[in-house]
Amino acid sequence: MNLQDLIYISRRKLSEAGIENSRFVMVALSRGILSLNEADLILNGEKEIESELSAKYIEAVERVVGGEPIDYVLGFRDFFGIRLEVTRNVLIPRNETEELVEIIIDEEKNSRVFADIGTGSGAIACALARNIPSSLVFATDISKDALMLAEKNARANGIFNIRFIKGDNISGLSDFLDSVEVIVSNPPYIRTADIDSLDMNVRKYEPMVALDGGRDGLDFYREFLEYLPTGKKVYLEMSQYETAALGKLVSDLNGYSHEFRKDLSGNYRFMILRPEI
Repeated sequence: MNLQDLIYISRRKLSEAGIENSRFVMVALSRGILSLNEADLILNGEKEIESELSAKYIEAVERVVGGEPIDYVLGFRDFFGIRLEVTRNVLIPRNETEELVEIIIDEEKNSRVFADIGTGSGAIACALARNIPSSLVFATDISKDALMLAEKNARANGIFNIRFIKGDNISGLSDFLDSVEVIVSNPPYIRTADIDSLDMNVRKYEPMVALDGGRDGLDFYREFLEYLPTGKKVYLEMSQYETAALGKLVSDLNGYSHEFRKDLSGNYRFMILRPEI
């Protein structure tokens, strides 16, 4: 099958399924599966595609049509210049989390020991470890499968200053907590009652343990703040609707001041805790 015919079949399938960003899907799959760029799709329509690759491409299109996130279909996600393998055992890293990493790198260049709680694919840990190469990063997760994938991603990208630990919330840091200067997390913060209102491709394919934050979305934060010792710098991702409730939770936290910061879309997305001097 030539490229032109392959693209025609793909466009028709995506159009019939009502996929709005069909061009993005075709370009992304062409790069990831066929190793062809957007210019090739326009200029090299007569190029013959091997039958095995054609079948793989069509299968990928059908998975997208079925609602599966394209990152799972491709099997990877690029995050902060790092290619990460992603499976359904881990949350797909979001653009907002890249913004959080950028804030931390900008503000914590002189810090040396970091902890990424709930590391998932290892996105935050890998980005911090690569961009602050003199650092040591502890990466924890309650999921053994997630930790194995995160460690695989670190090795694949030549990142070796991360230590992986199986554990839940801040208690997972165990004996290493005293040495940690900066704690980071993108925890589960969706209210249980709101899970059904998420996009189908999120609630059907992404791991619920990384999404469900309990009745009010604050289960992680309560436990975290209860056991947070003094003297740490903390960067947490959050949902805008939790601002008031989180503000109330941290108002009684001894030894810390807090700040809510907006993402590039203008939504409050990050809570930053700093030790009071």
